[in-house]
Amino acid sequence: MKRHTALAITAAVGLCACGPEYGVNPDPDLINPLDELGFPSILVDPPTIDFGTVEVLSGVELVQIVQISNVGEGDLHIQDLSLEDAGTPFDFASLGSVMLAPGEVTELQVSFEPVASGAQHTTLRIDSDDPLTPISTVELLGDGIAPAIDIDPVSYDFGTAWVGCEGALDLTITNVGSADLTVLDYDYFTASSELLFGGIEDLNGGEPGLMSLAPGEFEQVSISYMPIDDIDDMGYLSVDSDDPDHPTVQVSQQGAGVIYGQQRDMFEQPIQGLSDILFAVDKSGSMDRDLASVISNFGVFVSTMVNLDSDFHVAFVVRDDGCINGSELFIDGTFSESGAVTTVGAMIEGQAGSLTERGFSLAEVALAETGAGGCNEGFLRDDAELHIVGVSDEPEQSVNSWSHYVSLFQGMKRNPDDVVIHAVGGDYPSGCADNAPYTGFYEATVATGGQFLSICASDWASHLAALAEASAGLMNSFALTTDPVPETISVNVDGVTRTLGWSYEDSINSVIFDSDYVPEGGASIEIVYALRGDCEM
Repeated sequence: MKRHTALAITAAVGLCACGPEYGVNPDPDLINPLDELGFPSILVDPPTIDFGTVEVLSGVELVQIVQISNVGEGDLHIQDLSLEDAGTPFDFASLGSVMLAPGEVTELQVSFEPVASGAQHTTLRIDSDDPLTPISTVELLGDGIAPAIDIDPVSYDFGTAWVGCEGALDLTITNVGSADLTVLDYDYFTASSELLFGGIEDLNGGEPGLMSLAPGEFEQVSISYMPIDDIDDMGYLSVDSDDPDHPTVQVSQQGAGVIYGQQRDMFEQPIQGLSDILFAVDKSGSMDRDLASVISNFGVFVSTMVNLDSDFHVAFVVRDDGCINGSELFIDGTFSESGAVTTVGAMIEGQAGSLTERGFSLAEVALAETGAGGCNEGFLRDDAELHIVGVSDEPEQSVNSWSHYVSLFQGMKRNPDDVVIHAVGGDYPSGCADNAPYTGFYEATVATGGQFLSICASDWASHLAALAEASAGLMNSFALTTDPVPETISVNVDGVTRTLGWSYEDSINSVIFDSDYVPEGGASIEIVYALRGDCEM
């Protein structure tokens, strides 16, 4: 229920038999010249009403009284009452009487109940049959106290941009009202992933709502736009607040993309995957029986690699200088099983050096000799995967951490995922039989997705077959010919679009397939993408 505050205007002028306070001023200049002819004369008091300030939605309605008097000699008829601007928060009640005999007075209630912040103004018009003043007016003034939200700009066009180029817009939320404004909630509506609203941060210190703005205070929020196609985009930000006049305000943004150019890269997965496999072997005395098993069963490794159509190089290193023993630099698919067994035996021959329980260090010095003029020149190929296999019954004892060596070996390849580390050693974390856990190498296998096999297992043939399958070397990385707009990359394998199982790596400008999604040998890979235009233009 509204609370009414009546500010009655009691001073009135008119003709009345009730007392001298309603007598007509005897000044002859104020006498209506038509009185003697029996015409009415209207007097409205007060001519202006200022209601002052009212808090919007407070339930308070201010009421004041307007007195209408007939100070003439004939009957006065009130013919109409109206507000010049009916949209203002002023109102009036019915007149007590629409016909006033000479000297009679009637009252009119005028009210003010604002619904929005800001100064309000209109004019009350009173039409009568007073021949000299047929229209009388009362100026009505008042001021609503309330928050009012303004979001600028109301609409924004990012214009036309090259696909892949990003634009940004700062929206300003301002309290243009006269009381504190609370932003309660917001939503961003768009069918496009190319328009991105940064959100309205919760700045209200635990109070209800997301932010509170004093009169005149503002905050900025951001919207970014990066087109990835040539379809027009549209977005709408809707903000809810305690502005009583506009509790929900919506602003819009739009933009359009233009494709600068398109590139199509074609690849074919080799039927034979390329892999270079280096075994770093612990030659300490406790390893004699295990190494005998490796040598005698190594034919299984070779036959498995051949059956997988892998193009492989395999070598074993035991010497501190990193050079591979024997007359052969590596074993490949041209070797028979028996020839592979003989060659592995020759590679493992010799005495243990100071690096014998330091597999990472052995691999490091061996790979350092694969360049031009090195004793292992020709073993390592640029386009092949690198697999390092540590074999030991002791923990890894190289001077640096396992993560140091993982980074070192990965730095030898354009794609770090082309380096995989495997291990055959004591079970992690407690070891097995008399063998200590192969710490160091175990962590490296986890980090690179390699195989960890127990040195205590009796079936070395299955161990070597498992290592061969993990080292077959199909390509999982495909370098693009030019810089793409990453969001536009489309990957097709044998004509079928792949939406899962791959990612784009910016640092090497390559599409990389996850291990379970690597295309099979002989598969055709098509990668299509938009080219980035000059975003500064």
